[in-house]
Amino acid sequence: MDSFSDKQPYEEYYVDFDFSNVVVSPDTIATAAVTAVDDHNNNAITVITTAIKQNIDTALSKVYVWVQGGVSGTMYYLTCKIITANGEKYEKDGEIYVKEIN
Repeated sequence: MDSFSDKQPYEEYYVDFDFSNVVVSPDTIATAAVTAVDDHNNNAITVITTAIKQNIDTALSKVYVWVQGGVSGTMYYLTCKIITANGEKYEKDGEIYVKEIN
């Protein structure tokens, strides 16, 4: 599981899931789907991410996910599932902790 840097609720930026060790040229990432739950297993996709800013970099075999908001004191678990142009399927998980720093 990837562990992304802690973030504050105000912060918004990209994190990436790197599939370059399994998706090699000439294959590329064709589709990517990201889900998110909080530490109580509640669906948190609209709390911590926004799908409209998700990007696939086919040259680097990475999926960039926009993280935003979140509730201070909460751990969020992100799952990124991809399908390659050749039909292979891969999955990576990551976690990001949201905390307000005064």
